[in-house]
Amino acid sequence: MKVYADRMTTGYRIKDVAERSGFTAATLRYYEGIGLLPESTRTPAGYRLYDDHTLDRLAFIARAKQLGCSLEEIADLTIAWDGGQCGPIQDRLREVVADKLATAQQQIVELMTLTHELQRAAATLELHRPDGPCDDQCGCVADATVDPSEQSRAVLLSRKGSNTASPPIACTLAPQSMRGRLGSGA
Repeated sequence: MKVYADRMTTGYRIKDVAERSGFTAATLRYYEGIGLLPESTRTPAGYRLYDDHTLDRLAFIARAKQLGCSLEEIADLTIAWDGGQCGPIQDRLREVVADKLATAQQQIVELMTLTHELQRAAATLELHRPDGPCDDQCGCVADATVDPSEQSRAVLLSRKGSNTASPPIACTLAPQSMRGRLGSGA
């Protein structure tokens, strides 16, 4: 801590801030370079000096990173942070978290669909193992669990960015099979 005449300022060198915040010195320099951190003051020898506000801001950045925010989103959030009022920060962060939650739910649906397709492919590959070259029933080139006349598939996925409250539908049934299942609840 340094005392200058009638005012007191706290100056932490980059090493101290790195230890206190958990961010590396290189990350602190990078964040300063891209504007996530305000430009630090310098000692006469050129060392960066940071204050307690910088540590608070880094704690906020760390929290936003834990929530999966990109650096671009964090930069947007720090604009509200610089306003000094918690309400606008929470409002903006609430929007970002809601978007992240919707994206995560979409990814879960997509991964569940992929998991189902991989399980079907694994089962199909076990059904027919020709001794020679691949044939029309080989799991490498055809889905042996579906009649060859039903090979075309209907896949219904919501588009990214759709604002529907319900989860997207992923259907891998052949079009001819869908008609029999739509009304049965299966």
